Amino acid sequence: FRASLRQEKAHKRELLWVLNPNKFMACQFLMEFHEARGDKVLVFSDDIFALREYATKLNRYFIYGATSHQERTDVLQAFKSPASSVNTVFISRIGDNSIDIPEANVIIQVDSLAGSRRQEAQRLGRILRPKKGAGAPAPGEFNAFFYSLVSTDTQEMFHSNKRQQFLIDQGYAFKVVKNLLAGQDLQRFAYSSWDEQCTLLSKVMAYAPAKDAARELPDEIEGAAALGVSRALANVTRTQGSL
Repeated sequence: FRASLRQEKAHKRELLWVLNPNKFMACQFLMEFHEARGDKVLVFSDDIFALREYATKLNRYFIYGATSHQERTDVLQAFKSPASSVNTVFISRIGDNSIDIPEANVIIQVDSLAGSRRQEAQRLGRILRPKKGAGAPAPGEFNAFFYSLVSTDTQEMFHSNKRQQFLIDQGYAFKVVKNLLAGQDLQRFAYSSWDEQCTLLSKVMAYAPAKDAARELPDEIEGAAALGVSRALANVTRTQGSL
């Protein structure tokens, strides 16, 4: 994967860092960890090819612009139900402001709109909204989690730093975690084997999207103030994982 990052095509390079096998495994680990806690998880990817690859490999539902209204409604209704087994949904940029999902309390961001600060605020606002029946967490505990997974030594780190600075300016804190999978049995994760990684790399290198089809057209992204997000009331941890 690292050698292939010398690709001249920008989208191909972006796809390689989004589908970094280490990022894939970190996403699976976080998803399963929070599902076991009973949390409701949204995994964001602006790239549709990557979105589909993550969701199908991890056997979870995904929603993007071409998803039919009926399918979108059915998936979201299941996701919102506390009794449902649908606790994770992979979603494209349409989840930034086109869909109301107040039940979500965990966001895992595997891909985003470059250094867009407004998008960061919009997604953070998703998990800071009051939850039905949600009581105040105990001191030192969190009831909302925002993870931004970043591939090291790529342009993605530059974009991430811009987004982080915006959150710092707004009064939020974050922690960088570099050893998220330390002590884990990596063999149980998707794309942990050499053969699987070679298959994924071949799939990425062979992918040739139609013009303007790789990413959905930008939606209008609201600022945090428009969502009524209050830092004083927010109990959230934002963690960036460098992979």
